[in-house]
This record gives sequence, structure tokens and C-alpha cells, in this order.
Amino acid sequence: MVSSDTRSVGDLEQRVEAFDATDPEALSADDRARLTDALVALADAYGSRGEFDAEAEAIARLDRLYRAGDDDDADIHLANALANATSVRGRDDLYETAIDPARLEDYRERITELYHRRPEPAIAAPLARATAETIHANGKADRRDRIGALLDRLESVYDDHPEPDIAASLLRAYARAELYLGRPAGSDAESAADLGTDPRDEGADRVERAEDLFGAHPDGEVAAGLAGVLAGRTNADAKDADVAAIEDRIGRIEALADRYPAQEESIVRWLPVATANAARAGFENADPGRVDHWADETVEHHERLSTPSSATWAAVATFFAARASFFDGDVAAGEERLERLEALEKRYDNPVFAHWLGRAMFDAARSYVETDHPERARSMVDRLAEFAVGHQDRAEIEAGLSALRSHAPHLFDEADEPEFDPAEASGETAGATGEQTDSIEVATGSAETVDAESGGPGDGELRSPGGDEAQSVSDDDPQSAGGDEATTDAPGCGNCGDDGCGNCGTDRELEPPASGPVLAAAGAAVVLVGLSVAYTLYRAQRALRNALA
Repeated sequence: MVSSDTRSVGDLEQRVEAFDATDPEALSADDRARLTDALVALADAYGSRGEFDAEAEAIARLDRLYRAGDDDDADIHLANALANATSVRGRDDLYETAIDPARLEDYRERITELYHRRPEPAIAAPLARATAETIHANGKADRRDRIGALLDRLESVYDDHPEPDIAASLLRAYARAELYLGRPAGSDAESAADLGTDPRDEGADRVERAEDLFGAHPDGEVAAGLAGVLAGRTNADAKDADVAAIEDRIGRIEALADRYPAQEESIVRWLPVATANAARAGFENADPGRVDHWADETVEHHERLSTPSSATWAAVATFFAARASFFDGDVAAGEERLERLEALEKRYDNPVFAHWLGRAMFDAARSYVETDHPERARSMVDRLAEFAVGHQDRAEIEAGLSALRSHAPHLFDEADEPEFDPAEASGETAGATGEQTDSIEVATGSAETVDAESGGPGDGELRSPGGDEAQSVSDDDPQSAGGDEATTDAPGCGNCGDDGCGNCGTDRELEPPASGPVLAAAGAAVVLVGLSVAYTLYRAQRALRNALA
């Protein structure tokens, strides 16, 4: 919920201070109401400015009023103040690179206590809102294992109070689940009805459930929640390279915005998620026209919204447009996109922009080598080497540069290049960067884009801007959260028992592990092979499409 209070913090502070000399129990009913109103607004104003200690103190004063007075609605006001304090989407700029979900969870639990004392819609609504926002916070902080339980609790609140505002919160929670957890198991094959299951079961389709809720509550806020679910599902569509499905969902979101003009801003803020995924799917289909179109659309949406979240999606779409241009040998177009990425990286203090910029710079360097622009190639390699210093992707960037120099030794003076030390480079990359944001997995030029709203990477693995092997780029990779391809730490081929395995030969005497330099060289070779394969497949696919056309 976005605050509509237009009073300044100074005015609110003066109003609150006017009551400081009076004991709460001695206040008249009218004075108590005015003080309560001012404290709710003041707490929200402090929180919106990132003054969380001051926000907590204002909430504590509200709590004292609630416990000391006879106001029947004091708990409702307190619940709303606590729900305001959980806001994530309304405080996008504050949580661009860091968030404390534990603080928000604590506020949500306090509303839960109020709800248990008074299980009525007036408190159920802020509880639902706080639960949806807490899901968002846990997703940003890469605590996705907490999302399922919170969804169940929110479903229970809706079951007890099937109101439009609670349905809207539930759909916003579904949207976050789509972004952070990915498509539910089985939902892409059969609908919930075909499965004969409750739509809320693990194998159900959240999009169908969202459509059902919107049909029951054709309200503007519910429509905004549905737009989020549709946009979130485009992550799975992009993984399938189903650009047509994404374009259908974009059309649906735009239709919702036209139908509910009062909620247009809340609805269209989801469009950059979908259009960026459309650009990615266009790249997967070797359709540069679509890539350019949807990349430009994403940038236009960002220029209109101008939020850290929309900027993140603009960077994703711009990266794929740049990559398509460089892969196609259109150096000028690629450089134009690269400049846009550089501008975004300078504007936002978020490592995710540096990641996409680094990948695009590597694509540019490779393109310069292949299009016989030696001076540009050398200049870009020098820039990348400088860019890598102090960067959390340093080891991967330098490994990719080593492979590129080996690929075109006639362009680079190997004698002048410092020896690459993987151990030293990896030491530079230790440590986390905070909460996580837009999850993107890149495999041979593809990306698994997962959170629109978060805006920054964090503890997730950030891998080579030069390599096209499967990469977890930022924070919300569904596979690392138990998505489509579960991983295991067990040794062997997967069929091994406790006594070893005849298939893969585990329990045999192993040779000593390869040394660091050998591993680095092997990694560089893999990077080079991946680049060559990606480029060849892309060009072959496009040539085939042109021939068929």
C-alpha cells in the first residue's frame, strides 16, 4: 500500500509533540484519534525515508496507546502501521542492494498476534498485506525456503476472509512465488482441474488460481496482482523460448491496464519483467527483430517508471539486444547497447549492472576479434582487465580473457600480459554482496530471469561474463532453489551404493587432483569452446530461419 498522506514529516512531528505532555490515559477520545492518526502517518514517513529506528519508536508509541486506552480501533491502526513497515515494493529504492527480512517478519508476527485476539477482516487485511511483503523480502534475501509456509498462511487468511483486498495480497504473493520459485511442478503440463487437485496444491498452476480469484473479485487491485502473476510466469516461458506465450501475456497485462486506469501504474510496473523476458526469448529463437523490439519496449517502460527494479530489467533486455548484435556482426548496434548498459551501471549502485556490463563487454571483445577490428579488440580487452580488478567476477573474467587471447594470439602481445593467478583472483571474490534480486541463469546465451522487483544481486553465484556455460547470474535462480534440475553433492553417477559403483568406478584409487594452473587452462578452454558453439549455433539457426522465410 502506497501512503497517500501529504503532510510533511515536520508537520506530523509537531502534531505528535503537542500531545507529549499529556498522559495517554488522560487523552480525550478525539485527542487520542488525532494522535493515533499522526503516529501512523509519521511511522510510515520515517520508514519511507529509511529511518527505521524512528519508525520503530513511532510504532512503539502506537502500541502504548493501544494497551493503555479504550479505543476499540487502536489495534486496527497499529496493525496498519505494522503492515506499512513491511513494505518492500513501496520502498524499492531503499532495498536496492540490502534488506533485513527478519525485521519485516517480526512486524508480521506482531500483526498475527493482533489477529488472533481479533480475527476480523479489518486486521486480516493488513496481515495479508504484510505476509505478501514478507514473501517479497525473503525472496530478495534468498531465503526462498520460507516462502511456501507464508503462502499457506496467506491462503488460510483468504479462506477465512475472502475479501478483494486480501485476494489482491494473495495474488501479489503468487507473483513473488512465480519470480522466486518458478513454475509449480506439473503446472506446465496439465491444469489444476485436469489433475483433479486443489488449485493450491504444489502441482497446481498459480496462473489459473490467479485467474479464478480475479473472476471472483474483478477489482483493480486484484487486477494488479494478476498482472504480477502473468509477468512472473514469463520467466518459465522464456526458459522454454516461448516468445508467443510471453507476447500473449504482455497483451493481457496491457488490457488490464486499459480496463483499470486507476490502477494503471500498479499494473504497468510489471511490464518490464515480461518485455525483458520477451527479448531473451527472441534471442533464443535467433530473431533479432524481436530482440530489438522488446529491448526497446523495456527501456521505454523503465524511462517511464524510473525505479531500480525497472532499471534491472532494462539492463537484462539491453544485454540480450547487445549480444544479438555482436553475434550478428553488427558492431555499431552492439556498441550503442553497450553504452546504454554503461549508463545504467553508473546510475545504480548495484553489482547486477556491473555483471551485465561485463558480459556485454566480453561479447564486444569477441566480436571485434571476429570482425577484424584489432585496435578495438585490444582496447576492450584492456578495459575488461581493468574492470575485473576488485570485481567479484574477477576470476571468471580473467579466465575468459585468457581464452580470448589464446584464440587470437596475433592480436595480443602475450609477453606483456601478467600471469593469471586463480587463487589470487578467487580471493578477491570472497564475500557476499547483500540481498538478492533478479535471478538470471545464462546457458549458451539464455537467461532465467526471476525477480523483477528486487533490483540487486547478492549471495548468489556470479559467473563468467565471458563464458556461455550454464550460469547463475544473480540471486533468484529457480534451479538452485529446488527447481527443474535438482542437484546433489553425492559422488559418482547417481546409481552408486555405499560400496561403490561398477558404472562410474567410484571407490577406485584416484590420481592426485590437477594443479591450479591446469584447472585454469582447462576452464579457459571450456569457455572458448562454449563461445564458439554458442556463436555457431546462433548463426546457423538464424540462417535456417532466413532460408525458410
